[in-house]
Amino acid sequence: MSNSRIERIKDLEEKKKQLEARIQKLKAQESAKKRKEDTRRKILLGALVQHLTKTGYWSSSEIIKQLDKFLDKPIDRKLFDLPERPKKPEKVEEKRLSTDSVRGDSAAKD
Repeated sequence: MSNSRIERIKDLEEKKKQLEARIQKLKAQESAKKRKEDTRRKILLGALVQHLTKTGYWSSSEIIKQLDKFLDKPIDRKLFDLPERPKKPEKVEEKRLSTDSVRGDSAAKD
């Protein structure tokens, strides 16, 4: 290949890297925007729930009952003065025995 073609390839590869970096930056900005919007929705929803409980439209005790069912993390439960949930026992898998091991080696040889 001639030097001009090699240089052209290098230039295009550099432009490709720059475009990929710009694409990545735009994707990151869009992702950050979506997270901020989601956080704002949650804050506004929480404000609505607080308003509805203050005005008596919703019962505070019912909201607490629902939170008690919904929240799992100790740090989240502490925010609402809910007791920690007892830890769930770990499931123990039973080891299944094969029929050969139950019968013994002599039965398997017959």
